[in-house]
Amino acid sequence: VGRSGRITPVLELAPVQLDDHRVQRVSVGSLARWKQLDIRPGDQVEVVLAGLTIPRLQSVAWRTRQRATVTPPDPLTHGRLSCWQAVPGCEQQFRARLLWLGGKQGLQLDGLGADTWQALIDAGLIHRMLDWMDLTPAQLSAVPGLGARRGTALAKVFAGARDRPFARWLGALGMPPGDADGLSGWAALSSRGAADWQALDGIAAGRANQLVAFFSHPDVRALAVRLHAAGVQGF
Repeated sequence: VGRSGRITPVLELAPVQLDDHRVQRVSVGSLARWKQLDIRPGDQVEVVLAGLTIPRLQSVAWRTRQRATVTPPDPLTHGRLSCWQAVPGCEQQFRARLLWLGGKQGLQLDGLGADTWQALIDAGLIHRMLDWMDLTPAQLSAVPGLGARRGTALAKVFAGARDRPFARWLGALGMPPGDADGLSGWAALSSRGAADWQALDGIAAGRANQLVAFFSHPDVRALAVRLHAAGVQGF
């Protein structure tokens, strides 16, 4: 489950070599395609390279006789504004939100990949989206697989996130695309109604409603309060 709530099945493969690329994961594309192909653990699939670098699932080459039961996440319980905490049923989308937050579209936190976020979650240090902001070098160093040097470096990266620009923080939190130019802070944006958003070029009714829903959502508002308390610009 991605941060937007879209369910995108990904296959974990026994490592295969395609030209110069070692492939261990490949996207199925959509939940509907996974159901159509009926891929189960133990099946063998055909994978090709698209554009010379991107692995792409081509077909199912061979199926196991014993079909293991696979229960995908319920699309009705996941959406753009679900899973802001690490609660049962939200594990994948919550981690996807953290990946987005720390990635190039968000705060650009160096060295924060899926494995590191998962290690922090498994260690019980992250339950909500912004718990990482309060982690100390000692707490991070005690996480299995990190150590003192890595823990100290991560603490510096986390501390530096407070200085990221307001617009970058909005992107990191998953604000739907919308023009925030000329508005210097959260209060101005969160007070906008659908008609105000539609008055901007390129924003139709659907996008305007998404923006209003985002800024009015209780979990998002709680994040804004937390960022204000941390002294982050714009909140």
